[in-house]
Amino acid sequence: MINVDAAKIGEKLLSETEGAARELVAWRRYFHQFPEAGLDEHLTSSRIESVLASMPGMEVVKGFGIDTCVIGRIGGKSGGGSLAFRTEMDAVEVREDTGLPFSSNADHLSHAQGHDAHMASLLGTAQLLSDHRDALERPVVFIFQPADEGKGGSRYLIEAGVREKYNIEKMLCIHWVPYLPYGQIFTNNGGVTAFTNKLHIGLAGQGGHGATPHLASDTLYLSALMQISLQSVLTREVDPQKTAVLSFGRIEAAEVYNVIAGEVDLWGTLRTTDRETHRFLKKRIEDVVRAMAHAAHVSASVEYTLDYGQVMNNEELVSDIFRIGTLLTGSEGMCRLESPLLVGEDFCYYAERIPSCMMFLGTGMEYGLYHTRYDIPENLLPFASAWGAYLAMFLK
Repeated sequence: MINVDAAKIGEKLLSETEGAARELVAWRRYFHQFPEAGLDEHLTSSRIESVLASMPGMEVVKGFGIDTCVIGRIGGKSGGGSLAFRTEMDAVEVREDTGLPFSSNADHLSHAQGHDAHMASLLGTAQLLSDHRDALERPVVFIFQPADEGKGGSRYLIEAGVREKYNIEKMLCIHWVPYLPYGQIFTNNGGVTAFTNKLHIGLAGQGGHGATPHLASDTLYLSALMQISLQSVLTREVDPQKTAVLSFGRIEAAEVYNVIAGEVDLWGTLRTTDRETHRFLKKRIEDVVRAMAHAAHVSASVEYTLDYGQVMNNEELVSDIFRIGTLLTGSEGMCRLESPLLVGEDFCYYAERIPSCMMFLGTGMEYGLYHTRYDIPENLLPFASAWGAYLAMFLK
């Protein structure tokens, strides 16, 4: 009976949210046009608070753990532990180049990772569940979390006691991913993201004129050699069956074309899907950098920050999601993630303490995450909203 009921109600939710598509798009475009950095999401949080407060039966709290955090809760008939949804609020430091009429109004910030869509679709889920609040067996919590991008906002909320305050028993997160097929939902048991670090290498030596390199310690040249050597560590010292990526995205040196830099700073990211490989590489990178610097008569420092663990999905929760999800999407709509995605996620901090599941919604778009021309298909907003409401109504 539940199979028939779930399928029918799921279709009803889809129909209802399709009728609200214009509102979903308007929310998404507002967030997109006014992106804000982590811990500074004031316009964003005010809009979310206003929308949630307009929903019948919704309790709204702003400022839990972080000033810009917004949490909504809608009660269930039987009380007990709650199901929580978490979405991110902050933008990323990427200049937008989409040409959209609602493009970012900030030169250096954009929602090039889809947080605008995440927030809009979760508001859609909240609206649906407000309309069907009498059918909810358990309380449902909506966590609009600041500071996901490199600031670990989830830790602030955990330390503030969000789990205890809202009696959270299970937690869900849905992330839109452009390189997965359109409209399909991917997840799996165990690890679904990577162990990640932000890496900073600082080199300091004797600078000089470009015409007299023999009188200087060319730290910029040394940094190039280091990048090559470190890539060889990945290809020659790591088991080929293990996944490991080291990428450098930013380098700072002298600003004059004919000056040999005395100091160079490199920032990059290390990502693996295996804890032991990650530990080995962190130490090996430091060893290689210090040895090469010593040989070149240069001092070096290596610093790791943003130590994100792997998001570990709860097996029982994943099984339940596949069981009921297939009733709505069919077997082709629910897919097993073949291997963890090499993304870092501070959702890992929730998953360490609460039975959780992170899911990925494929958008099939041309440009990847953090690309200057990244965009999302707005016609998926109703489906994402209905999907969340459907899970809230039928997960055990």
